[in-house]
Amino acid sequence: MTYSRHTTAISELTGQPVSTWSEEWRIETEARTLLKMSKQERDVFFNGRKDENGRTVDRGVIGIRGLKAAEDIKALMERLQEARAKRT
Repeated sequence: MTYSRHTTAISELTGQPVSTWSEEWRIETEARTLLKMSKQERDVFFNGRKDENGRTVDRGVIGIRGLKAAEDIKALMERLQEARAKRT
């Protein structure tokens, strides 16, 4: 199987083609995925979780990437929701 770095998709945020190999596309698809999650799943994604003994099982985005990264993702999720609302 061969892969092409020239593959594009339409960004929901801009309505323009974007390379599916780009950081811009990775970030947008991450936000899309998070919007499909329940509030509880998103909470675990951002804040991590502990087991029944209080030990950290999953550090979450804040623990791995930091608070600024989590805030950036949340802001992008809001932009994506606004873009979707304008189309309906």
